[in-house]
Amino acid sequence: MFQMYKAGLLSVGTVLLWALMNVSLRYCVLDYGCNQFAIACSNAVFCGLALIAIGNYKIDVWKILKNYQTWLFGLIQVLRNVCMISAFVYISSTQANLLTNVEIVFSVLFAWFFLKRRPSGVDFVAMLFIILGCFILTAGIPYEVMGIAVMWVMAASVLSALHALLAEIHPDNRGDLSMKDRFSVTGWIMFVSGLAFVIFFTLLSFVASFLPEDMIKHTYILQYLPSAVEYFSWNNLIGGFVTGVFFYALSMYFYLYAVSISTSEYFMMYRSTQAVFTYAVEIAFSAFAALPLLALNLNDCFAAFTIILSSLCMILMRTPRGEKLKKIIKRLFK
Repeated sequence: MFQMYKAGLLSVGTVLLWALMNVSLRYCVLDYGCNQFAIACSNAVFCGLALIAIGNYKIDVWKILKNYQTWLFGLIQVLRNVCMISAFVYISSTQANLLTNVEIVFSVLFAWFFLKRRPSGVDFVAMLFIILGCFILTAGIPYEVMGIAVMWVMAASVLSALHALLAEIHPDNRGDLSMKDRFSVTGWIMFVSGLAFVIFFTLLSFVASFLPEDMIKHTYILQYLPSAVEYFSWNNLIGGFVTGVFFYALSMYFYLYAVSISTSEYFMMYRSTQAVFTYAVEIAFSAFAALPLLALNLNDCFAAFTIILSSLCMILMRTPRGEKLKKIIKRLFK
């Protein structure tokens, strides 16, 4: 019982740190002059370095780096962060976090398609309500930014679902790894992936310098692509260091520790409430005029309640008690 209370505290800490990181990244992009692509890379690099520092220095790094799934795992994670930070330019962190609950729908569908795990009837009903809640929430977003904001959030959600799928089949994500081994594996994945994106975006920026200005103006990625110098600017380095070490790396420590002494389903119960923590952090930031005050109307609150409750139901049904409840329901309707 003590272990479950401990896992609960660690899970709450993880979700709170994620909320702090999301709101801080939005502040960095909107008010601190950071480039969303540059800070996403520096955030991953500093997070990786911090995890490597507390991990097992004897781990076989070459084995990690030569595995193509490692690169996929890391690149998807960094690209997902790029998409989320880009969404923060147009909508609040709370709205983005609520909409990303649709990743649960993508995860279930991917598991059905790739791993042949058919969803239950409860899953289909819950997914329908999650989608309904997302539609209601989307309707409240200003029309001029609705399309681009939803595009970035949906891209981040698909990538999160792919990330979870790859984590399940990744050979280095075994249960026999020690905590320090997990820190090292995750750290090296984040570090090399962050550096890979720095190189990729720098090369893309160099190629873009030869393209016509009209093409750059009408292409979002090329328009906001950072130059090589921007990766080393103080605002991007400081923003990436603070969010990467104090929020991202520490949250990964809490997350890996929580899952190691409980289950991923137990953690996901807390994860489904992340938007509540994010909203509280945004209110705190707005009190210091760091970010504009986020006001949720009745439709937004209803949508948030629908999304969170539906997500929680899907997760609870995957716990041992949820499995027993499903069996009882099946017997009642026979």
